[in-house]
Amino acid sequence: MDNVSNEGKIGYSLTEDFAPNDILYMLKDLPDACCIFKVLTDPFGTVKDMMFLFANEKYGQLVGKRPPELVGSTFFKTVLNRDEDWIKYSYQAAILRQSFIMRTYNSKFDKWFEFWAVPVYKKGFCAFIIHDVTATKKNEESSELAFNTNKLIIDCATAVSSAEFGKGIRKALKIVGQAIEADRVYVVENRDGHISDFHEWMNSAGTSDLPVKRDFQKYDILKVWDSQTKGKNVIVVNDTATLAEDNEEMYHSILAGRISRYVVAVLKDKKEQIGYLVADNYTNELALNIANVMETVAVFIAAEMRNKSLTDEMMYMGSHDGLTGLGNRYALNQTLLLLSELSTGVGVCYSDINGLKVYNDQYGHAAGDEIIKDTASIFASVFKKKCCYRIGGDEFIAIVPDIDEDIFESMVEKFKQKCKKVSISVGAKWAESSKHINEIIKDADEAMYRSKAEYYKDHERRHNT
Repeated sequence: MDNVSNEGKIGYSLTEDFAPNDILYMLKDLPDACCIFKVLTDPFGTVKDMMFLFANEKYGQLVGKRPPELVGSTFFKTVLNRDEDWIKYSYQAAILRQSFIMRTYNSKFDKWFEFWAVPVYKKGFCAFIIHDVTATKKNEESSELAFNTNKLIIDCATAVSSAEFGKGIRKALKIVGQAIEADRVYVVENRDGHISDFHEWMNSAGTSDLPVKRDFQKYDILKVWDSQTKGKNVIVVNDTATLAEDNEEMYHSILAGRISRYVVAVLKDKKEQIGYLVADNYTNELALNIANVMETVAVFIAAEMRNKSLTDEMMYMGSHDGLTGLGNRYALNQTLLLLSELSTGVGVCYSDINGLKVYNDQYGHAAGDEIIKDTASIFASVFKKKCCYRIGGDEFIAIVPDIDEDIFESMVEKFKQKCKKVSISVGAKWAESSKHINEIIKDADEAMYRSKAEYYKDHERRHNT
């Protein structure tokens, strides 16, 4: 067994002998910058400077010196773009014999470095190894930015859909505004080129001297945003002073000294532009992709606006007559339920178009529909549209609450006077209390039928002569 050959095997020893120069030669070819110091202290043990015992080429490139120029020299004498904290870290590594890892940004190289201060040899000696972590830092920042951005978007989407329309929108605006540290975040709804609605969140700590809806209308801000966002879903204006070139009056009137920057995202319903989501005076130095946040949140808000519009349309269709736009029987019944629980002065006016069947037979139903629409329009203009209902082919009723008798009677007379192109039968009744609204309606209905009976009696008499 003692004569077994080791031929063909890799030999190794636990006690290889390396000279100091061999160790330094190995450090010379490290892929990272490296240097070794002997710390220089005062009599009290405070580190005042550090002497270079070794520096490789990569370290020399960082400080702008060749290694031979550094070795034997002190840190403060030779290194110009130095980090003052190195004295503290060298004390920790060389005297306290504790390792330390730190990241720092070097503005000269526009890079992030991670350096290790480690104890070597014996007390009073330390080494620094510096690694370029710029790519890693950017990846980390990109991941953080993506995470923060996605989380904010999800929070806003949840807010928009978790509450009724107005509250949900305002909650989402608050979440965005606080996250991007804006003075204001708001939604401007656009209908036919005009501002139809306005929802906003304002930072209580910000300026209150921001332009308001009236200012936007004066300078047709919708047209300005439309021009800026043409073909884009979001635009960022980081310096509003640049807008003075195109519209100096607008800039000095509503932007200068008030809004230094803003971001605008388009709200769309399919291809139709229905408004804008805007943030004023946000903070740029955040781990957030603000443009991405605004563009994506705008999609959720636009969808909610579309849903609200469809819901309103369905509710309108369920409670309004399709031909005249007046309330239908369902809407009338809801009103009657409410009035029966109140005690307020109320006027009821019944109206019926005379001779409509004959007119339809003679001129056609399309012509008859025009008569109905014209009469409904007059009815609504006198008694207010919200108080008017179409309850039959040519029958209308107005329920006018909280009104004095003399005012109601003058409205009835005004309606009769305005209906000169068509013959109508009218029956009206006013009462001090709406509690017995059904009886009031019955009295008005009977009065209308008496009027109609008089019309047909007179009409037949004239027809027979």
